[in-house]
Amino acid sequence: MITNVEAVTVFNGRTDKAERRKVYTPTIIYGVCYAEAKGSSVTDNGVWSADVQYKIRIPITSPVQDNRAYLPEQRYAKLEKEEALGHWTISKGDFIICGEYTGDKLLLYEEELQAYVRENCAEQIRITEYADNTAGGSMYMRHWRIGGR
Repeated sequence: MITNVEAVTVFNGRTDKAERRKVYTPTIIYGVCYAEAKGSSVTDNGVWSADVQYKIRIPITSPVQDNRAYLPEQRYAKLEKEEALGHWTISKGDFIICGEYTGDKLLLYEEELQAYVRENCAEQIRITEYADNTAGGSMYMRHWRIGGR
């Protein structure tokens, strides 16, 4: 698989039991395939809307920050906070930014994540779909496919 982006950062969300709100853990993944499709439409009443869709493919051989292991989202959700820091997952509603997360926090609440995105002019993608294509084919074709807006 041809890769065209040096790195992306996946922000996995988990519920902070003490605060009772979502907290995100960033994981940097190197060597991914990134595609962006822009479109627009005009309705009958003249309203114009823009639509940007993203497709990201992460090869199974891509290096992951701190050698974190991938877990399906159901197993990841059951992990304790300390265990979760050694893993990553893909889940609808989580976020991705193109490039490396350069902040110093290991856990971010959504408003902190949004502030980081604004301050660093990062392009933020909300995951809307994903597929685990790591079981079949050659090692060079196995990947996780992520769709987002």
